[in-house]
Amino acid sequence: MLQVQELERIGLGNFPTPLEFLPRLSGKLGPSIFVKRDDMTGLAMGGNKVRKLDFLLADARRKKADIVITTSGIQSNWARQTTAAAVKLGMRVLLMLRTAQFKEFPTQYDGNLLLDHLMGAEVRFLNMKIDQDPSAHLIAAADELRQKGHNPYVLQIHEAEAPLTTIAYYDAMREIQTQRPGKQFNYVVVAAGGGTTLGGLTLGAKLLSPKTKVLGVNVGAFKKSTIIKSIVESAEKASKILGVENTLTPEDVTVIDDYYGEDYGITTPQSLEAIRMTASTEALIIDPVYTSKAMSGLIDMCRKGVLKKEDSVCFIHTGGVPALFAYRDSFPMSQAHKLS
Repeated sequence: MLQVQELERIGLGNFPTPLEFLPRLSGKLGPSIFVKRDDMTGLAMGGNKVRKLDFLLADARRKKADIVITTSGIQSNWARQTTAAAVKLGMRVLLMLRTAQFKEFPTQYDGNLLLDHLMGAEVRFLNMKIDQDPSAHLIAAADELRQKGHNPYVLQIHEAEAPLTTIAYYDAMREIQTQRPGKQFNYVVVAAGGGTTLGGLTLGAKLLSPKTKVLGVNVGAFKKSTIIKSIVESAEKASKILGVENTLTPEDVTVIDDYYGEDYGITTPQSLEAIRMTASTEALIIDPVYTSKAMSGLIDMCRKGVLKKEDSVCFIHTGGVPALFAYRDSFPMSQAHKLS
């Protein structure tokens, strides 16, 4: 079996990230709850994308790219972290950002978009939903830049890249195991967007921690069936790279559809409660798009007894906190705390 350390990577992040016990949240909800702090990976305020970019941008560096082109939503953690990684490697960045959950193009820099600007990214906006395919726009931009003498590298999470991003979170599960030697969590809870974080953790659990069940809470970017199909296909290729025969089947993958609400990026009463609860009990700040939806699922599953008092649960904090500032209207001053 190939060791992950043998694969080419850049060394962008601060690993291992901390694994912390949350005593007050555990006391409130019942199970023993831990958090894997992948919001602390470093690189422009961190997040789970750093693990993936560590592998992906090694190819851009090898091909001597001078500009990275990528896409996601306006308040994208992926865009922020890709920009940061490219800047560290001396490359320029072009972001093709979709309006996604927002009705209009932004008129001011805020949240992730502010950080993109400060790091020098060129930003172009597309009036598209998060699940629409912007490939034609990226290809056209790359052709435009080549005509100007540049060597662009188009980075879009697709079939060719997904196996490496799956391996990145297979490695994260290995990291978790080294932080609790001889112990296995009953559950790992994580936000499910495109699916490679969930897929990597699920593959890692199957191969390294078979008593652990990984629960992916869908944040509404893609349909459950699309996420599972993508995970299984990516895991098969990741397993081949790792040199293991055992891979994932659709039955291995758990995606929970109950907590994303109206749509991707739109808060729910439960996700806002989750943000307030983790902040007020543990000073743990989570984001409005991904981790709050996943945490709202964890809270509800505790209340319903799906996650029991005797269980140990690891919550994966995938980052995204800068986006919180673009959602300030969800936290009106009238709801400010008063000491009695």
